[in-house]
Amino acid sequence: MFLSLAVILIPVLLIVWFFTRTPDEPNIQQVDWTSMTASARSHARYPVLAPAVVPEDWRPTKARYANRGDRWVGNTISAGNRWELGFLTSQNVYLAVNQSDEPRRAFVAAVTRSATEDGKVTVGRYTWVKMVSPDGRTRALTTTIGSSTAVIVADAEYPVLTDFAQMLTTS
Repeated sequence: MFLSLAVILIPVLLIVWFFTRTPDEPNIQQVDWTSMTASARSHARYPVLAPAVVPEDWRPTKARYANRGDRWVGNTISAGNRWELGFLTSQNVYLAVNQSDEPRRAFVAAVTRSATEDGKVTVGRYTWVKMVSPDGRTRALTTTIGSSTAVIVADAEYPVLTDFAQMLTTS
């Protein structure tokens, strides 16, 4: 009876252990955001936002640019010249700046998960519209820079977004 129980119990315990263990640190693929920023700035028809420097413990996870008509995420076609730059902070908060010269309303709705206006804040030389998603989880700041709409988005409170906005420059 003990042998029969061991034959069944040992594989079950191994399966439970394998599927319930937590990895030490997720494997996050980092990208070279500085060269992609330079490339976007040379191709875009508007001033491209990006930080001059970021804290050493931030991990750049996205940096991509597409011209109008190019393939974008999920095999969609970009409706405008589009820029996206995202970082994972040391507190594992994802912050991204999205920018495009496509129609403002559709772009903001897509990037902010159909967020609604939640006030305004001035950061540096720009006045940003604060936005919050219907479920209250995602917050965003939007503004117009040149012929583009810029959106900073995060699953964090507004002070985190305004701190990130202060880091952004167009050169």
